[in-house]
This record gives sequence, structure tokens and C-alpha cells, in this order.
Amino acid sequence: MTAADLLVDITAAGRPALRVEAAGRSLLLIRQGDEPVVIARVEDDHYGVEYVRTDRYRSPVPPLRADHAARVAAGGEADWWTRWAHHFRSELRDGPLHAGRWLISSRIPRLQSGLWRWEVLGADRGYLEWVGDWPVLPLRALSGVDHGRVKAYRRQARDGILPPVLLWWVSGLVGYVVVDGHDRLAAALAEDRKPPLLALTLVDRAETAASERALVDRYLANEARMRRHPGTAAALTVLGQCFGKDLWAAARREGRTRAWPLPGGTPAWTRLAARHAPDLAGLADR
Repeated sequence: MTAADLLVDITAAGRPALRVEAAGRSLLLIRQGDEPVVIARVEDDHYGVEYVRTDRYRSPVPPLRADHAARVAAGGEADWWTRWAHHFRSELRDGPLHAGRWLISSRIPRLQSGLWRWEVLGADRGYLEWVGDWPVLPLRALSGVDHGRVKAYRRQARDGILPPVLLWWVSGLVGYVVVDGHDRLAAALAEDRKPPLLALTLVDRAETAASERALVDRYLANEARMRRHPGTAAALTVLGQCFGKDLWAAARREGRTRAWPLPGGTPAWTRLAARHAPDLAGLADR
């Protein structure tokens, strides 16, 4: 199937409904509206993050109906990913999107090796290690394999029409979180299949612009140098193709996830952590 790369420019100002907040030197919080969803602390050695999941998360995307998945699949393989990327963009009203340029893509190099070099972190409390497999953190517990919706999605997985799971790259965690598709993820795992994945990433527009300028300057200089010599037509074609690929990649350069200041700072983080993991709260900003 043809990969999807949907660039989205958001102009609305303000904090999004689903967001990262930070306090002190190493304290993080993922919040949905007023509810804390994930409480996390970066380890002093900077090799990972301790996290606690509150299980209060609710997907901002309306439930996907089986007939909708079937209609998208009936549209053919050529634009299957693109159709789903546009669907999530139109339905993601209360997600993490804020002012800036975003990429919704099925090209996720970290998670696309043949060995499934990624790990689903299913526990309500755990450790995201920054060495080894890439972590994928569901924002709520995965439903059991016999849950009604999971059973329905298992049939879709077997039929090859399971809709993608929507991830969000959170650079402060150095990992992905599941924005939508927890039951679809559970279904794919139950069927021992790699789930289809779309990743939502903030694009670094400043770095993108600088990279594009540098690429254009380098291309023009190389082209002018090569045109001074006969018999370089084939080489110029290759140069142009490489330039196009590099420019494509530069326009999608990954940016750092924005974190808003946590109202109340470290004391507020400590109070929230104390409700769910008192020992974690005792390590705040040590």
C-alpha cells in the first residue's frame, strides 16, 4: 500500500486539550483537559523515565464503525493510508494539535524493522528505557482479548481491514503514546499481527527552513559544477532525484514536543503524583 504523509498547518493558539506539561528539572505530566493521564519523572542518569498511568484517558477520536473500515478498504490499497490520515485529521478535535506544522505519517522508521523493534508498555506503572526497543505507551489499559470491541477488531485484523492505531511522538519520553486505537492494538496483538500504525509528529519548521535553504544552495552549486563538463546528463538526473528525496525529508524534520509549564510547578506535580505513586512523589526534583 502507498504510504501516507499528510502535512497539517495549525494556526489556533492556546493549549491543546491533550498536552505535555513540565515542572522542575525532570518532571513531566500528560494531561487531557483537567485530568492527569501520565505522571512521569526523568531519571537522574537520563537513561529513561519512570511513569505512572492514571487510566483516566479517553480517546478524542469518535469510535470507528466496521462499515466505515470496510468502505475505506473497498477504496483500494493505493490511498488506504491517506484516507485514514485525513480521517484522523478531521476527527482529532481535542487531541494534541496546537499551533505549528504537524505530520501524520505511516512512515515510522523506528517501528518498521522486520523484528518489531518496539515494545508496548501495558502496565499502569513502569519504566521507559531509552536503550533498546522503542517504547509505545498506551494512555489507558488495553482491553482484554474477549472484550466485545476487541473481538470485533480481531475479525477486521483477520480480514485485513483493521484501521490504523494513531500514535503521538513525545520527545520528553523518547517514545510514542497511543492517542487512538487501544482496542485495535489489543486486537492486533491478540492475533499476533503487527498493527497498522500512523504517527503524529510536530515538525521543526525553523530547522526545516534552514535545511531546505542549505539543500538548495548545495544542489545549485553541484549542478553548476557538473554542467561545466560534457557527458554529465545521467549524473545530473541522479543529482536531481537525490535532491528531491533530501528536500522531501527536510520538510518533515521531527521537532521537539512542546511542553507547557505545569500550573503550580513542582508542588503541584508532587501532589498529583502522591495520589497515584507516593514513592514517585517523594523523588520529585531531587
